[in-house]
Amino acid sequence: MVKSKIINNIAAILVVFSMMHAKAEEGTETNTLARDLGYFYGFSFGNMLKDGMSDDVDLDSLMVGLRDSVEGKEPQLDAAQRELIFAEVRRRQALAQAEKQKAEAAQAAMAEMQAQATLEAGLAFLKENAARDGVMVTDSGLQYEIMHDEQGETAGVSNRVSVNYKGTFTDGQIFDQSGDAPVEFGLQQVISGWTEGLQLMSAGDKFKFFLPPDLGYGAGGVGQIPGNSVLVFEIELLEIN
Repeated sequence: MVKSKIINNIAAILVVFSMMHAKAEEGTETNTLARDLGYFYGFSFGNMLKDGMSDDVDLDSLMVGLRDSVEGKEPQLDAAQRELIFAEVRRRQALAQAEKQKAEAAQAAMAEMQAQATLEAGLAFLKENAARDGVMVTDSGLQYEIMHDEQGETAGVSNRVSVNYKGTFTDGQIFDQSGDAPVEFGLQQVISGWTEGLQLMSAGDKFKFFLPPDLGYGAGGVGQIPGNSVLVFEIELLEIN
């Protein structure tokens, strides 16, 4: 099964190379397209060879094999030689897979260590922040301080709201903000820290929220936000619908 799959994959690539070469004879425009396609497939095939730890192949021999295959000639390797090559290809593919898994495991371990360090730093920040005057803490652990309060009707979980906001890490580095135009969304469409926090606000209010990781993006993080990040948001609630 493995041998047949290898033969079929190589044969398909060789046929594509042959078709690109043949079509390259059909005029200037076609020549340019065929040349570019040929280079694209050749480059892709090279990447496949590297991924299989076979980038040391002899390119002259590869071209001879290509022509022999397309022209329907018998392979220049006998059955015993082909069996040795198949065994070597399988060995290299297994080695490449093992190296890939090793690298992925190391990367996962590093990410876990970074997430743990981020969590510890974040918890220390939240503990210190909770002791500041004016900072209130909800049962979920959400921390907030009121920057401006209109004392009006508060938003509900089923409402849509329009806000201006700025999101930073605890060191003040901005990772997101609303920009020139307000952002509108439903309270059920956002992270749980926002869903809870916005229900404390009325139109015209401006609050500053400090979100523990479980009220933000958790241990996994998202985009440029590392796992276990404590997030700080300044939110101005413009309108409740």
